[in-house]
Amino acid sequence: MLRIGLIDSGMGGLSVLKGLIDGGVCAEYYYLYDNKYHPYGMKSQNELVAIGFSNMQKMIAFGVDIVIIACNTLTSRGINKLRAMFDIPIIGVEPPIKPATISAENILLLATPATIKSDRVVEMIHNYTTKNFYFPDMSALAKLIELNYDKREVLFQFLNENLKKYKSIEAIVIGCTHYNFVIPELQKIFPNAHIFSNIEGVVKRTKYIINKNNFSTANYVITKLFTTADELEIEKKYFLCKYLDLGVEFEK
Repeated sequence: MLRIGLIDSGMGGLSVLKGLIDGGVCAEYYYLYDNKYHPYGMKSQNELVAIGFSNMQKMIAFGVDIVIIACNTLTSRGINKLRAMFDIPIIGVEPPIKPATISAENILLLATPATIKSDRVVEMIHNYTTKNFYFPDMSALAKLIELNYDKREVLFQFLNENLKKYKSIEAIVIGCTHYNFVIPELQKIFPNAHIFSNIEGVVKRTKYIINKNNFSTANYVITKLFTTADELEIEKKYFLCKYLDLGVEFEK
C-alpha cells in the first residue's frame, strides 16, 4: 500500500492531510507532529535544514514512498537542500500568490516572517509589481492556534485586532498551513474577500507524483501520528480525530 509521510511542527499540516483524504488519496499516512521544535517560523535556515534532515530520516525509516513538507516555512527555506539529500519524491507547500493576482488588486499575504522573506516568495511577488501586497505580523498566530484550537473567540479576537485596519482587501493568501484552521474567522472579518489556500495545489501535485511513479493505492486510509516531544493531550487528540473524520493512531 502507498505510504505518504507529512512533516510539520504542529497541527497545521493536518489541514493538508485532510485535503488529501477528502481528495480521494487513499494511503497509509505517517504524520510527524514535530512539537519538539515548534514553531518553525522563527528558526534560521541552517536550523530548519538540520531539523528537516532529521525528520526525513525518520520518514525513510517508516518506509514512505512520498514525503510532503506540510509547512510553508520549511518548504521555502529548506526543501531544495532536502531534495538534494534524499532520493525520494518530496512535495512542498507554497503560498498561492499567482491565482490570487488574477482576480485581485489588494492582497493580504498571511505567512511567517521566514516565509515572507524567503527567496521564492520574494521572487513570486516581484512578478506582480502592479498588485498591492500587505504583510501583517502573524508570527504569534501558529502558536496561538496550537494553544486555542477549540477557542474560536480567542482566535477571532487576535485576527480582528491585527487585521481590521486592512479595509480594501480582495484576496487573502494562506501562507502557513496552520492558518487554514482560522479560515472561518477570516471569512467573518473579510466577507467579500476570496481566500486562497495551498491545500488544492498539494493534492494535485501528490496525485501527479502517484500517477507518474505508478504507486499502488488502496480503497481505505490509515493514519499514524507521531510526536517528537510530549504526547498530545486527550482533548486535542479528540479534536483532531473529529477534524479528520477518521481514527488516528497516536504514538510518541
